[in-house]
Amino acid sequence: MKNKLLILGTFISLSLGSCTGDFENINTSDSNFSNAQLEQDFNHVKGPIKKMERSMYILVADDWQGDIQFNLSADIFSGYMATQHDFAGNSNNSTYALTDGWNQAEWVQKYQNEMVYAYNLEKLTKDKYPQFYAWSLILKVYAMHKTTDYYGPIVYSGFGNPDGSTPYDSQQAVYNQFFAELKTATDILNAKVASGTTTFFPDANDKTDGTTAKGSIVKWIKFANSLRLRLAMRISNIDPAKAKTEGEAALTGYGVISSNDDNMLYLADHPVATFSGPWADIAAGGAITSIMNGYNDPRRAMFFKTAKNGTFQGIRMGSLVNDEYRFSKADQFSIIGPIVENGMIPWFCAAESHFLKSEGALKGWNVGGTAQSFYESGITTSFAQLSTSGVAAYLSDDVSMPANFSDPLNAANNIAAQNLVTVKWSDAVSNEVKLQKIITQKWIAGFPDGQEAWADTRRTGYPKLFLPVNNYSAGKIPVGTFVKRLNFPVNEKTSNPMGYAKGLQLLGGPDTGGTKLWWDTGINKF
Repeated sequence: MKNKLLILGTFISLSLGSCTGDFENINTSDSNFSNAQLEQDFNHVKGPIKKMERSMYILVADDWQGDIQFNLSADIFSGYMATQHDFAGNSNNSTYALTDGWNQAEWVQKYQNEMVYAYNLEKLTKDKYPQFYAWSLILKVYAMHKTTDYYGPIVYSGFGNPDGSTPYDSQQAVYNQFFAELKTATDILNAKVASGTTTFFPDANDKTDGTTAKGSIVKWIKFANSLRLRLAMRISNIDPAKAKTEGEAALTGYGVISSNDDNMLYLADHPVATFSGPWADIAAGGAITSIMNGYNDPRRAMFFKTAKNGTFQGIRMGSLVNDEYRFSKADQFSIIGPIVENGMIPWFCAAESHFLKSEGALKGWNVGGTAQSFYESGITTSFAQLSTSGVAAYLSDDVSMPANFSDPLNAANNIAAQNLVTVKWSDAVSNEVKLQKIITQKWIAGFPDGQEAWADTRRTGYPKLFLPVNNYSAGKIPVGTFVKRLNFPVNEKTSNPMGYAKGLQLLGGPDTGGTKLWWDTGINKF
Protein backbone atom coordinates (compact mmCIF):
# COMPACT_ATOMS: atom_id res chain seq x y z
CA MET A 1 0.00 0.00 0.00
CA LYS A 2 2.88 2.39 0.77
CA ASN A 3 4.25 1.85 -2.73
CA LYS A 4 0.77 2.38 -4.16
CA LEU A 5 0.42 5.66 -2.35
CA LEU A 6 3.81 6.82 -3.62
CA ILE A 7 2.71 6.02 -7.15
CA LEU A 8 -0.52 7.93 -6.61
CA GLY A 9 1.42 10.90 -5.26
CA THR A 10 3.45 10.99 -8.46
CA PHE A 11 0.26 10.71 -10.50
CA ILE A 12 -1.32 13.57 -8.61
CA SER A 13 1.58 15.84 -9.53
CA LEU A 14 0.28 15.54 -13.07
CA SER A 15 -3.29 16.33 -12.07
CA LEU A 16 -5.39 19.43 -12.46
CA GLY A 17 -2.73 22.08 -12.80
CA SER A 18 -0.77 20.26 -15.49
CA CYS A 19 -3.64 18.92 -17.59
CA THR A 20 -5.32 22.16 -18.55
CA GLY A 21 -3.01 23.44 -21.22
CA ASP A 22 -3.45 21.12 -24.19
CA PHE A 23 -6.78 19.33 -23.97
CA GLU A 24 -7.28 18.73 -27.66
CA ASN A 25 -4.12 16.64 -27.90
CA ILE A 26 -4.81 14.54 -24.83
CA ASN A 27 -6.07 11.05 -25.69
CA THR A 28 -6.09 11.76 -29.41
CA SER A 29 -5.43 8.86 -31.69
CA ASP A 30 -1.83 8.12 -32.53
CA SER A 31 -2.94 6.66 -35.86
CA ASN A 32 -2.33 8.36 -39.19
CA PHE A 33 -6.02 8.80 -39.98
CA SER A 34 -7.15 12.28 -40.94
CA ASN A 35 -9.93 14.08 -39.08
CA ALA A 36 -12.23 13.51 -42.03
CA GLN A 37 -11.52 9.78 -41.94
CA LEU A 38 -12.08 9.66 -38.20
CA GLU A 39 -15.46 11.40 -38.59
CA GLN A 40 -16.71 8.57 -40.76
CA ASP A 41 -19.25 6.63 -38.69
CA PHE A 42 -18.54 9.12 -35.87
CA ASN A 43 -15.32 7.36 -34.91
CA HIS A 44 -13.90 10.63 -33.55
CA VAL A 45 -16.53 10.71 -30.78
CA LYS A 46 -16.88 7.02 -30.06
CA GLY A 47 -13.53 6.78 -28.28
CA PRO A 48 -14.10 9.64 -25.80
CA ILE A 49 -17.68 8.50 -25.09
CA LYS A 50 -16.49 4.97 -24.31
CA LYS A 51 -13.71 6.34 -22.11
CA MET A 52 -16.10 8.58 -20.19
CA GLU A 53 -18.36 5.63 -19.48
CA ARG A 54 -15.55 3.32 -18.50
CA SER A 55 -13.90 5.87 -16.21
CA MET A 56 -16.95 6.26 -13.97
CA TYR A 57 -15.68 3.39 -11.87
CA ILE A 58 -12.07 2.28 -12.13
CA LEU A 59 -12.18 -1.34 -13.16
CA VAL A 60 -9.99 -4.16 -11.90
CA ALA A 61 -7.60 -3.71 -14.80
CA ASP A 62 -6.57 -0.51 -13.03
CA ASP A 63 -6.61 -2.43 -9.72
CA TRP A 64 -6.04 -0.54 -6.47
CA GLN A 65 -7.17 2.96 -7.48
CA GLY A 66 -10.83 1.95 -7.48
CA ASP A 67 -10.37 0.37 -4.07
CA ILE A 68 -9.23 3.63 -2.50
CA GLN A 69 -11.58 5.80 -4.57
CA PHE A 70 -14.78 4.08 -3.49
CA ASN A 71 -14.49 1.17 -1.06
CA LEU A 72 -12.12 2.78 1.43
CA SER A 73 -14.08 6.03 1.58
CA ALA A 74 -17.77 6.39 0.63
CA ASP A 75 -18.55 2.68 0.82
CA ILE A 76 -17.31 2.66 4.42
CA PHE A 77 -18.84 6.00 5.42
CA SER A 78 -22.24 4.93 4.05
CA GLY A 79 -22.46 1.94 6.40
CA TYR A 80 -22.46 -0.47 3.47
CA MET A 81 -18.99 -1.89 3.89
CA ALA A 82 -16.04 -2.05 6.27
CA THR A 83 -12.40 -2.90 5.90
CA GLN A 84 -10.92 -5.93 7.60
CA HIS A 85 -7.43 -4.73 6.63
CA ASP A 86 -5.39 -2.83 9.25
CA PHE A 87 -4.04 -0.23 6.82
CA ALA A 88 -1.46 2.05 8.49
CA GLY A 89 -1.96 0.29 11.80
CA ASN A 90 -5.71 1.06 11.75
CA SER A 91 -5.05 4.77 11.27
CA ASN A 92 -7.04 5.26 8.08
CA ASN A 93 -10.42 6.42 6.77
CA SER A 94 -12.26 3.78 8.77
CA THR A 95 -11.10 5.41 12.01
CA TYR A 96 -11.50 8.93 10.58
CA ALA A 97 -7.75 9.46 10.21
CA LEU A 98 -8.41 10.62 6.65
CA THR A 99 -5.63 9.35 4.43
CA ASP A 100 -4.48 11.89 1.83
CA GLY A 101 -3.24 9.24 -0.56
CA TRP A 102 -6.69 7.65 -0.64
CA ASN A 103 -8.80 10.78 -0.60
CA GLN A 104 -7.20 12.28 -3.70
CA ALA A 105 -8.10 9.34 -5.92
CA GLU A 106 -11.60 10.62 -6.76
CA TRP A 107 -10.27 14.05 -7.72
CA VAL A 108 -7.41 12.74 -9.86
CA GLN A 109 -9.58 10.19 -11.64
CA LYS A 110 -12.32 12.63 -12.57
CA TYR A 111 -10.08 15.48 -13.74
CA GLN A 112 -7.60 13.32 -15.63
CA ASN A 113 -10.41 11.47 -17.36
CA GLU A 114 -14.02 12.67 -17.27
CA MET A 115 -13.41 16.39 -17.47
CA VAL A 116 -10.78 16.09 -20.18
CA TYR A 117 -12.96 13.83 -22.33
CA ALA A 118 -15.98 16.10 -21.79
CA TYR A 119 -13.93 19.13 -22.79
CA ASN A 120 -12.74 17.44 -25.98
CA LEU A 121 -16.23 16.25 -26.88
CA GLU A 122 -17.63 19.73 -26.44
CA LYS A 123 -15.06 21.09 -28.91
CA LEU A 124 -15.75 18.28 -31.37
CA THR A 125 -19.53 18.14 -31.21
CA LYS A 126 -21.31 21.17 -29.73
CA ASP A 127 -21.90 22.99 -32.99
CA LYS A 128 -21.84 20.08 -35.43
CA TYR A 129 -23.28 17.06 -33.64
CA PRO A 130 -25.42 18.34 -30.75
CA GLN A 131 -26.72 14.87 -29.83
CA PHE A 132 -23.20 13.80 -28.87
CA TYR A 133 -22.65 17.02 -26.97
CA ALA A 134 -25.84 16.27 -25.03
CA TRP A 135 -24.59 12.76 -24.30
CA SER A 136 -21.30 14.10 -22.98
CA LEU A 137 -23.12 16.57 -20.72
CA ILE A 138 -25.12 13.78 -19.10
CA LEU A 139 -21.98 11.75 -18.53
CA LYS A 140 -20.15 14.78 -17.15
CA VAL A 141 -22.89 15.59 -14.66
CA TYR A 142 -23.11 11.96 -13.56
CA ALA A 143 -19.37 11.86 -12.96
CA MET A 144 -18.91 15.23 -11.31
CA HIS A 145 -21.92 15.24 -8.99
CA LYS A 146 -20.12 12.49 -7.13
CA THR A 147 -16.95 14.56 -6.98
CA THR A 148 -18.56 17.70 -5.59
CA ASP A 149 -20.40 15.55 -3.05
CA TYR A 150 -17.02 14.24 -1.89
CA TYR A 151 -15.32 17.62 -1.48
CA GLY A 152 -17.76 20.53 -1.78
CA PRO A 153 -16.47 23.38 -4.01
CA ILE A 154 -14.68 22.08 -7.10
CA VAL A 155 -13.21 23.31 -10.37
CA TYR A 156 -16.04 23.13 -12.90
CA SER A 157 -17.15 26.14 -14.95
CA GLY A 158 -13.56 27.32 -15.36
CA PHE A 159 -12.09 23.98 -16.38
CA GLY A 160 -10.09 24.53 -19.55
CA ASN A 161 -9.81 28.32 -19.20
CA PRO A 162 -7.58 29.70 -21.98
CA ASP A 163 -5.44 31.52 -19.43
CA GLY A 164 -4.68 28.27 -17.64
CA SER A 165 -6.43 29.31 -14.43
CA THR A 166 -8.39 26.68 -12.51
CA PRO A 167 -10.82 28.54 -10.26
CA TYR A 168 -13.16 26.77 -7.87
CA ASP A 169 -16.94 27.16 -7.99
CA SER A 170 -19.16 27.06 -4.94
CA GLN A 171 -21.15 23.87 -4.64
CA GLN A 172 -24.33 25.87 -5.18
CA ALA A 173 -22.95 27.21 -8.47
CA VAL A 174 -21.89 23.71 -9.53
CA TYR A 175 -25.37 22.34 -8.85
CA ASN A 176 -26.96 25.20 -10.78
CA GLN A 177 -24.74 24.34 -13.74
CA PHE A 178 -25.67 20.66 -13.39
CA PHE A 179 -29.36 21.52 -13.68
CA ALA A 180 -28.74 23.78 -16.67
CA GLU A 181 -26.63 21.15 -18.43
CA LEU A 182 -29.17 18.39 -17.87
CA LYS A 183 -31.91 20.61 -19.26
CA THR A 184 -29.77 21.46 -22.29
CA ALA A 185 -29.07 17.79 -22.86
CA THR A 186 -32.68 16.67 -22.63
CA ASP A 187 -33.89 19.56 -24.81
CA ILE A 188 -31.45 18.51 -27.53
CA LEU A 189 -32.29 14.82 -27.26
CA ASN A 190 -36.05 15.36 -27.10
CA ALA A 191 -35.80 17.30 -30.34
CA LYS A 192 -33.83 14.44 -31.90
CA VAL A 193 -36.47 11.89 -30.95
CA ALA A 194 -39.22 14.19 -32.22
CA SER A 195 -37.44 14.31 -35.57
CA GLY A 196 -37.47 10.53 -35.81
CA THR A 197 -33.97 9.74 -34.52
CA THR A 198 -34.13 7.07 -31.85
CA THR A 199 -30.50 5.97 -31.48
CA PHE A 200 -27.20 7.80 -31.33
CA PHE A 201 -25.71 5.71 -34.14
CA PRO A 202 -27.46 4.35 -37.24
CA ASP A 203 -25.99 0.89 -36.64
CA ALA A 204 -28.27 -0.83 -34.14
CA ASN A 205 -25.41 -3.16 -33.21
CA ASP A 206 -22.95 -0.38 -32.44
CA LYS A 207 -21.23 -1.15 -29.12
CA THR A 208 -19.99 2.34 -28.23
CA ASP A 209 -22.54 2.64 -25.44
CA GLY A 210 -21.37 0.14 -22.84
CA THR A 211 -24.49 0.54 -20.71
CA THR A 212 -27.81 -1.26 -20.84
CA ALA A 213 -29.22 1.75 -22.72
CA LYS A 214 -27.29 0.53 -25.78
CA GLY A 215 -27.48 3.86 -27.55
CA SER A 216 -31.22 4.45 -27.08
CA ILE A 217 -31.79 8.20 -26.92
CA VAL A 218 -35.01 7.85 -24.93
CA LYS A 219 -33.25 5.77 -22.29
CA TRP A 220 -30.55 8.41 -21.96
CA ILE A 221 -33.24 11.09 -21.60
CA LYS A 222 -34.75 9.07 -18.75
CA PHE A 223 -31.32 8.74 -17.16
CA ALA A 224 -30.74 12.51 -17.41
CA ASN A 225 -34.16 13.19 -15.87
CA SER A 226 -33.43 10.70 -13.10
CA LEU A 227 -30.19 12.49 -12.28
CA ARG A 228 -32.08 15.79 -12.27
CA LEU A 229 -34.57 14.35 -9.77
CA ARG A 230 -31.76 12.98 -7.60
CA LEU A 231 -29.94 16.31 -7.55
CA ALA A 232 -33.16 18.22 -6.91
CA MET A 233 -33.77 16.14 -3.81
CA ARG A 234 -30.19 16.71 -2.71
CA ILE A 235 -30.77 20.45 -2.41
CA SER A 236 -34.28 20.18 -0.99
CA ASN A 237 -33.27 21.22 2.53
CA ILE A 238 -31.14 24.20 1.47
CA ASP A 239 -33.25 25.51 -1.46
CA PRO A 240 -36.74 23.95 -1.29
CA ALA A 241 -38.26 26.13 -4.03
CA LYS A 242 -35.63 25.35 -6.66
CA ALA A 243 -35.63 21.70 -5.63
CA LYS A 244 -39.38 21.46 -6.24
CA THR A 245 -39.12 23.21 -9.61
CA GLU A 246 -36.27 21.00 -10.83
CA GLY A 247 -37.76 17.82 -9.38
CA GLU A 248 -41.15 18.31 -10.97
CA ALA A 249 -39.55 19.26 -14.30
CA ALA A 250 -37.62 15.98 -14.26
CA LEU A 251 -40.91 14.07 -14.23
CA THR A 252 -42.29 15.64 -17.42
CA GLY A 253 -41.96 14.25 -20.93
CA TYR A 254 -40.35 10.80 -20.95
CA GLY A 255 -39.85 11.12 -17.20
CA VAL A 256 -37.46 9.12 -15.10
CA ILE A 257 -36.30 5.51 -14.87
CA SER A 258 -39.30 3.83 -13.27
CA SER A 259 -39.08 0.29 -14.62
CA ASN A 260 -36.28 -2.20 -14.07
CA ASP A 261 -36.21 -2.63 -17.83
CA ASP A 262 -34.71 0.85 -18.04
CA ASN A 263 -32.15 0.49 -15.24
CA MET A 264 -28.91 2.19 -16.19
CA LEU A 265 -26.20 -0.42 -15.70
CA TYR A 266 -22.66 -0.38 -17.03
CA LEU A 267 -21.79 -3.76 -18.50
CA ALA A 268 -18.53 -4.75 -16.84
CA ASP A 269 -17.33 -6.83 -13.94
CA HIS A 270 -17.81 -4.93 -10.70
CA PRO A 271 -14.37 -4.41 -9.11
CA VAL A 272 -15.79 -4.82 -5.60
CA ALA A 273 -15.94 -8.55 -6.29
CA THR A 274 -12.15 -8.54 -6.43
CA PHE A 275 -11.60 -6.07 -3.60
CA SER A 276 -13.87 -8.05 -1.28
CA GLY A 277 -12.94 -11.55 -2.45
CA PRO A 278 -9.33 -12.24 -3.46
CA TRP A 279 -7.93 -9.02 -1.99
CA ALA A 280 -9.82 -9.23 1.32
CA ASP A 281 -9.81 -5.43 1.63
CA ILE A 282 -13.54 -4.89 2.10
CA ALA A 283 -16.38 -6.79 3.79
CA ALA A 284 -19.99 -6.27 4.77
CA GLY A 285 -20.60 -3.28 7.02
CA GLY A 286 -21.97 -3.67 10.50
CA ALA A 287 -24.70 -1.08 9.90
CA ILE A 288 -26.30 -2.73 6.89
CA THR A 289 -26.15 -6.24 8.34
CA SER A 290 -27.70 -4.94 11.58
CA ILE A 291 -30.62 -3.41 9.72
CA MET A 292 -31.18 -6.19 7.20
CA ASN A 293 -30.74 -8.97 9.76
CA GLY A 294 -33.31 -7.37 12.01
CA TYR A 295 -35.79 -7.15 9.15
CA ASN A 296 -34.87 -10.69 8.03
CA ASP A 297 -34.52 -9.03 4.64
CA PRO A 298 -34.50 -11.63 1.82
CA ARG A 299 -32.25 -9.41 -0.29
CA ARG A 300 -29.27 -10.16 1.99
CA ALA A 301 -28.47 -13.27 -0.01
CA MET A 302 -27.96 -11.12 -3.11
CA PHE A 303 -25.78 -8.62 -1.30
CA PHE A 304 -23.55 -10.79 0.88
CA LYS A 305 -22.15 -14.26 1.28
CA THR A 306 -22.86 -15.94 4.57
CA ALA A 307 -20.19 -16.29 7.22
CA LYS A 308 -18.99 -19.71 8.40
CA ASN A 309 -21.86 -20.05 10.88
CA GLY A 310 -24.45 -19.38 8.17
CA THR A 311 -25.27 -15.80 9.26
CA PHE A 312 -24.75 -12.45 7.57
CA GLN A 313 -22.01 -10.90 9.69
CA GLY A 314 -20.57 -7.42 9.19
CA ILE A 315 -17.71 -5.41 10.64
CA ARG A 316 -18.34 -2.14 12.41
CA MET A 317 -16.62 0.96 11.05
CA GLY A 318 -13.65 2.06 13.12
CA SER A 319 -12.94 -1.38 14.57
CA LEU A 320 -9.30 -2.10 15.35
CA VAL A 321 -8.87 -5.05 13.04
CA ASN A 322 -5.94 -7.44 12.78
CA ASP A 323 -4.84 -10.43 10.71
CA GLU A 324 -7.60 -12.56 12.21
CA TYR A 325 -10.22 -10.41 10.47
CA ARG A 326 -8.49 -10.79 7.13
CA PHE A 327 -6.92 -14.22 7.24
CA SER A 328 -7.17 -16.89 9.94
CA LYS A 329 -10.74 -16.09 11.02
CA ALA A 330 -11.93 -14.15 7.98
CA ASP A 331 -14.64 -16.75 7.35
CA GLN A 332 -16.52 -15.39 10.35
CA PHE A 333 -17.44 -12.31 8.31
CA SER A 334 -19.50 -11.81 5.16
CA ILE A 335 -17.95 -10.55 1.96
CA ILE A 336 -19.82 -8.85 -0.86
CA GLY A 337 -21.80 -11.40 -2.84
CA PRO A 338 -23.79 -12.04 -6.03
CA ILE A 339 -24.82 -8.44 -6.68
CA VAL A 340 -21.24 -7.64 -7.74
CA GLU A 341 -20.74 -10.89 -9.61
CA ASN A 342 -23.23 -10.39 -12.44
CA GLY A 343 -21.09 -8.37 -14.86
CA MET A 344 -22.96 -5.12 -14.25
CA ILE A 345 -22.21 -1.91 -12.32
CA PRO A 346 -25.37 0.02 -11.33
CA TRP A 347 -25.50 3.72 -12.20
CA PHE A 348 -29.18 4.38 -11.57
CA CYS A 349 -31.97 1.90 -10.88
CA ALA A 350 -35.73 2.29 -10.93
CA ALA A 351 -36.23 1.72 -7.21
CA GLU A 352 -34.41 4.98 -6.49
CA SER A 353 -36.89 6.93 -8.62
CA HIS A 354 -39.78 5.51 -6.61
CA PHE A 355 -38.18 6.49 -3.31
CA LEU A 356 -37.35 9.97 -4.64
CA LYS A 357 -41.00 10.39 -5.61
CA SER A 358 -42.06 9.13 -2.20
CA GLU A 359 -39.93 11.76 -0.51
CA GLY A 360 -41.14 14.35 -3.00
CA ALA A 361 -44.74 13.59 -2.09
CA LEU A 362 -43.82 13.97 1.58
CA LYS A 363 -42.47 17.44 0.72
CA GLY A 364 -45.58 18.47 -1.21
CA TRP A 365 -44.21 18.04 -4.72
CA ASN A 366 -46.48 17.05 -7.60
CA VAL A 367 -45.14 13.56 -8.27
CA GLY A 368 -48.28 11.74 -9.36
CA GLY A 369 -48.90 9.67 -6.25
CA THR A 370 -48.63 9.45 -2.50
CA ALA A 371 -45.61 8.95 -0.27
CA GLN A 372 -46.96 5.54 0.73
CA SER A 373 -47.65 4.36 -2.82
CA PHE A 374 -44.16 5.20 -4.03
CA TYR A 375 -42.54 3.87 -0.84
CA GLU A 376 -44.19 0.51 -1.36
CA SER A 377 -43.55 0.44 -5.12
CA GLY A 378 -39.90 1.29 -4.43
CA ILE A 379 -39.51 -1.76 -2.20
CA THR A 380 -41.43 -3.93 -4.66
CA THR A 381 -39.25 -2.72 -7.54
CA SER A 382 -36.08 -3.46 -5.58
CA PHE A 383 -37.23 -7.01 -4.79
CA ALA A 384 -38.12 -7.54 -8.46
CA GLN A 385 -34.74 -6.19 -9.61
CA LEU A 386 -33.01 -8.80 -7.45
CA SER A 387 -35.49 -11.59 -8.33
CA THR A 388 -36.24 -11.92 -4.61
CA SER A 389 -39.51 -13.28 -3.28
CA GLY A 390 -41.40 -12.39 -0.12
CA VAL A 391 -42.16 -8.72 -0.74
CA ALA A 392 -45.78 -8.87 0.48
CA ALA A 393 -44.80 -10.21 3.91
CA TYR A 394 -41.93 -7.72 4.09
CA LEU A 395 -44.20 -4.73 3.39
CA SER A 396 -46.67 -5.77 6.05
CA ASP A 397 -44.09 -6.30 8.81
CA ASP A 398 -44.80 -3.80 11.58
CA VAL A 399 -42.85 -5.69 14.26
CA SER A 400 -39.30 -6.39 13.13
CA MET A 401 -36.60 -3.89 14.05
CA PRO A 402 -32.89 -3.67 13.18
CA ALA A 403 -30.79 -6.07 15.23
CA ASN A 404 -28.09 -5.29 17.77
CA PHE A 405 -24.59 -5.66 16.37
CA SER A 406 -22.13 -8.19 17.77
CA ASP A 407 -18.55 -8.77 16.63
CA PRO A 408 -17.54 -12.46 16.96
CA LEU A 409 -13.90 -11.53 17.55
CA ASN A 410 -14.12 -8.48 19.80
CA ALA A 411 -17.03 -7.62 22.10
CA ALA A 412 -15.69 -4.07 22.44
CA ASN A 413 -17.18 -3.41 18.99
CA ASN A 414 -20.71 -4.47 19.98
CA ILE A 415 -23.46 -1.87 19.90
CA ALA A 416 -27.24 -1.71 20.22
CA ALA A 417 -29.35 -1.15 17.10
CA GLN A 418 -29.79 2.53 16.23
CA ASN A 419 -32.22 2.81 13.32
CA LEU A 420 -35.38 1.86 15.21
CA VAL A 421 -38.15 1.87 12.62
CA THR A 422 -40.21 -0.94 11.16
CA VAL A 423 -40.86 -1.56 7.47
CA LYS A 424 -44.65 -1.21 7.28
CA TRP A 425 -45.89 2.23 6.28
CA SER A 426 -47.97 4.20 8.76
CA ASP A 427 -49.76 7.47 8.20
CA ALA A 428 -50.00 7.94 11.96
CA VAL A 429 -46.30 8.67 12.49
CA SER A 430 -44.52 12.00 12.01
CA ASN A 431 -42.99 13.14 8.74
CA GLU A 432 -39.56 12.55 10.25
CA VAL A 433 -40.36 8.90 10.91
CA LYS A 434 -41.88 8.55 7.45
CA LEU A 435 -38.68 10.02 5.98
CA GLN A 436 -36.60 7.64 8.08
CA LYS A 437 -38.53 4.71 6.64
CA ILE A 438 -38.18 6.03 3.06
CA ILE A 439 -34.45 6.66 3.29
CA THR A 440 -33.78 3.39 5.09
CA GLN A 441 -35.41 1.44 2.28
CA LYS A 442 -33.83 3.62 -0.39
CA TRP A 443 -30.47 3.01 1.27
CA ILE A 444 -30.97 -0.76 1.24
CA ALA A 445 -32.14 -0.77 -2.39
CA GLY A 446 -29.18 1.37 -3.48
CA PHE A 447 -26.51 -1.12 -2.43
CA PRO A 448 -23.62 -1.16 -3.42
CA ASP A 449 -23.49 2.51 -4.52
CA GLY A 450 -21.86 3.90 -1.38
CA GLN A 451 -21.35 7.36 -2.84
CA GLU A 452 -25.08 7.96 -3.19
CA ALA A 453 -25.82 6.31 0.15
CA TRP A 454 -23.25 8.46 1.96
CA ALA A 455 -24.77 11.59 0.41
CA ASP A 456 -28.24 10.59 1.63
CA THR A 457 -27.12 9.83 5.18
CA ARG A 458 -25.44 13.24 5.37
CA ARG A 459 -28.44 15.04 3.88
CA THR A 460 -31.15 13.40 5.98
CA GLY A 461 -29.43 11.78 8.96
CA TYR A 462 -31.00 8.45 7.94
CA PRO A 463 -30.69 5.62 8.34
CA LYS A 464 -29.16 6.05 11.77
CA LEU A 465 -25.74 4.45 11.48
CA PHE A 466 -23.17 3.32 14.03
CA LEU A 467 -20.52 5.86 14.94
CA PRO A 468 -16.99 4.53 14.43
CA VAL A 469 -15.66 2.49 17.34
CA ASN A 470 -12.50 4.59 17.27
CA ASN A 471 -12.14 8.18 16.04
CA TYR A 472 -8.52 9.02 15.24
CA SER A 473 -9.23 12.38 13.58
CA ALA A 474 -7.59 14.36 16.40
CA GLY A 475 -10.74 16.44 16.77
CA LYS A 476 -11.10 17.34 13.10
CA ILE A 477 -14.25 15.22 13.01
CA PRO A 478 -15.67 15.78 16.48
CA VAL A 479 -16.35 12.67 18.53
CA GLY A 480 -20.04 11.81 18.32
CA THR A 481 -20.38 13.08 14.74
CA PHE A 482 -20.02 11.53 11.31
CA VAL A 483 -17.54 12.38 8.55
CA LYS A 484 -18.97 15.08 6.27
CA ARG A 485 -16.53 15.29 3.37
CA LEU A 486 -13.04 14.46 2.15
CA ASN A 487 -10.16 16.91 2.33
CA PHE A 488 -9.12 18.68 -0.85
CA PRO A 489 -6.12 17.00 -2.52
CA VAL A 490 -2.90 18.14 -0.90
CA ASN A 491 -1.40 18.83 -4.32
CA GLU A 492 -3.94 21.60 -4.86
CA LYS A 493 -2.27 23.69 -2.17
CA THR A 494 0.95 23.87 -4.20
CA SER A 495 -0.11 23.44 -7.84
CA ASN A 496 -3.23 25.61 -7.64
CA PRO A 497 -2.80 27.84 -4.58
CA MET A 498 -5.16 30.59 -5.74
CA GLY A 499 -7.85 28.09 -6.64
CA TYR A 500 -7.39 26.22 -3.37
CA ALA A 501 -7.65 29.44 -1.34
CA LYS A 502 -10.89 30.33 -3.11
CA GLY A 503 -12.21 26.81 -2.63
CA LEU A 504 -11.49 27.01 1.07
CA GLN A 505 -13.30 30.34 1.28
CA LEU A 506 -16.31 28.90 -0.56
CA LEU A 507 -16.30 25.85 1.69
CA GLY A 508 -16.92 28.10 4.66
CA GLY A 509 -14.95 26.06 7.16
CA PRO A 510 -11.67 24.24 7.68
CA ASP A 511 -10.44 21.77 5.09
CA THR A 512 -11.29 18.75 7.22
CA GLY A 513 -13.74 15.88 7.23
CA GLY A 514 -15.83 17.67 9.84
CA THR A 515 -16.96 20.59 7.65
CA LYS A 516 -20.47 20.26 6.21
CA LEU A 517 -21.20 20.65 2.51
CA TRP A 518 -23.53 23.37 1.24
CA TRP A 519 -26.62 21.15 1.02
CA ASP A 520 -26.00 19.45 4.38
CA THR A 521 -28.16 21.60 6.65
CA GLY A 522 -28.91 19.05 9.35
CA ILE A 523 -32.62 19.95 9.19
CA ASN A 524 -35.16 18.11 7.04
CA LYS A 525 -37.77 20.38 5.48
CA PHE A 526 -41.27 19.22 4.57
